[in-house]
Amino acid sequence: MQAPTPQRTRRADRYRQATGVAPSPELMRRSTALSPAIDDAPPEPMARPQPVPRRKESPRIPKWITTGIIVCSILILALVAAQSLMRAYIVQQQRAREAAYQKVLDNHPIYHMDLIERYANENNLQPAFVAAIILNESSFRTNAESGIGARGLMQLMPDTAEWIAGKLGDTHYSFDRMYEAEPNIRYGCWYLNYLSRLFRGDPVTVAAAYHAGQTTVTGWLDDPAMSPDGLKLSLEGMKDGPTKTYAGRVTQAYAIYDAIYYQEASSPDAVPVPDGQ
Repeated sequence: MQAPTPQRTRRADRYRQATGVAPSPELMRRSTALSPAIDDAPPEPMARPQPVPRRKESPRIPKWITTGIIVCSILILALVAAQSLMRAYIVQQQRAREAAYQKVLDNHPIYHMDLIERYANENNLQPAFVAAIILNESSFRTNAESGIGARGLMQLMPDTAEWIAGKLGDTHYSFDRMYEAEPNIRYGCWYLNYLSRLFRGDPVTVAAAYHAGQTTVTGWLDDPAMSPDGLKLSLEGMKDGPTKTYAGRVTQAYAIYDAIYYQEASSPDAVPVPDGQ
């Protein structure tokens, strides 16, 4: 019997490890005949385990830097929030001004502007003052009539209208025509010019005379308690009553009409807002 070679022994050991049984002599001979070079091959060296590379640790950020970043972030957020609140406040205030301005416009309409400007210019009057008189007399209602018989936009009395017609030489005068806008504004502007020349163009005094009559106002001017200079009236010096209230409303509306319609650059901030608006 042939002695086993080291190569055959190694082959038998590998077979036994793989199958769990010893190889037969016949199988060993066939294995040697089919692959004699396998026994001659040197054993493969065992792979060495590769060292695991150590992870480099990131440098730690100092605490004072971290604290500074947090504080800066909080300050930035606070600044952004403050800016947002300020923008919201500005928008709110702007809307409030616009609402107040719109309310002033609603409370101070103007109609027949072409007639107002035409007859105001002819009589050396401010159109805004004429508009203020009309607003307080009739609220721009052509068919307005008072309990004592005054008619139309500027609330002219029958005797006053007839007297003005004579001054104007209007041969077509009829008191019924005082319901019409054109003759009413024409007569009313002429009368305002007359009062303006009589009372030196002072808005408060002219408005008071338009309401109470020129004779009444002349008497007030003679009263030092109401007119220290005897030339004009002041709202503060007038006695409480309908004429004082009327004159105050007219002068206030005069300022508003002038700011809205007759200043070169009017804006919500430029319009005087009456108390309570």
